[in-house]
Amino acid sequence: MTEGNRETFKVYLPRTVRGDWPIGHRIVAEMGVHNAVRNPHGAVSVVLADGSLLGVKPGEFEEVQ
Repeated sequence: MTEGNRETFKVYLPRTVRGDWPIGHRIVAEMGVHNAVRNPHGAVSVVLADGSLLGVKPGEFEEVQ
């Protein structure tokens, strides 16, 4: 599915992921299944409960069918 110019899908985080210091260190995505978006360049972000986005690295998630 697409949302604007972003593809939406689900990902599984096998562990809790935190944003990087010093900017995003308070942003946390708990282990489990989350909605996510992929921008046109391929970068993936988890959509958090408050609607904010947390970018995740390739080794931090698995795509869910």
